[in-house]
Amino acid sequence: MSLIDYAMKLIGGSSTSSVICPVCGLRSSQILSRVRRQQTMLCPGCKALFVLPHSS
Repeated sequence: MSLIDYAMKLIGGSSTSSVICPVCGLRSSQILSRVRRQQTMLCPGCKALFVLPHSS
């Protein structure tokens, strides 16, 4: 990892969250900001695109 990559990760606050793919059930880590904004995520196992439903 280069110094620039390290700095961007530190500044960007790219913390991750563990999510479960609704298609294949694989648990993977996704960027937390993407989960919060309900953006499309890609499953690394089955390559399905999905959005987690909003939890109230």
